[in-house]
Amino acid sequence: MDELRYAIALLFRRKGREELTEREFVLSASMDLRWFPPRDAQRLLQLGLETKLLESHGGNIRPAFPLDSVDVPRDFVPTSKTLEVATPVTEDVFLRIVDSLVAATKTDRRGVIAGINAIQEKMDVDVEVAALIAARQTGVDVTRLIGPVKAHLGLR
Repeated sequence: MDELRYAIALLFRRKGREELTEREFVLSASMDLRWFPPRDAQRLLQLGLETKLLESHGGNIRPAFPLDSVDVPRDFVPTSKTLEVATPVTEDVFLRIVDSLVAATKTDRRGVIAGINAIQEKMDVDVEVAALIAARQTGVDVTRLIGPVKAHLGLR
């Protein structure tokens, strides 16, 4: 969580502003600072909102904490690990898919999660995507969860 806070603070400090549009945030993280590809920069924004480190007001975003309260290490550059923060939204979507699979297959949670992990490793996709694939393979209708998974991944 510290890396996420550092990234947000550093991005706003480098822009020299306390409020940005969502587009400015994503472009700054991807094009200006070259931290991430655009999709991952969108994920950074989404994580900031989900963890309540960012506040959104009419399409503009601002940090939900005082920027000067964060002491960012001088050589800090966010890594892909920064994007792996578990949030309540992430866990909720994933667990809803797992619960659907458990109910449909009459398998225990451990077995369902092991199957999802195998798909994730084989296909090199996010765990939520692997869970959707597992659900599809077992005939579980999770169309209502595709939107939340896309939102979680920063896709529209």
